[in-house]
Amino acid sequence: MPEQTPKSTRSYPEILQLNQELVRSLQGLSDEDEARKKEIEQLKFAVDQAKAEIARLQEELRRSKEREAERQEELRQLEQERVDQLGALDAHLNAMHSAVERYLQQGRKAA
Repeated sequence: MPEQTPKSTRSYPEILQLNQELVRSLQGLSDEDEARKKEIEQLKFAVDQAKAEIARLQEELRRSKEREAERQEELRQLEQERVDQLGALDAHLNAMHSAVERYLQQGRKAA
């Protein structure tokens, strides 16, 4: 801006030029303010989207943990069933072994 001089010594063209510079400066500030407002709105939107995504991921994680717990319980039950089946099979094999031993002992006594 030009140096300020007393108002009485400025001509109308100088005053008009100063006014135009002031208007341009104010318009620039106004444009900058609008751009920043838009940027703030975009940031708010991005934050809202990020919050929604975080909430979605947290819910997905919660469901995933529930499914994992269910799978662990199913696995525990299957393992118990296998242990029970193996126990029954072991008892059956022991009974067969005892029966074969008795049969062999009877055959030896008969001979």
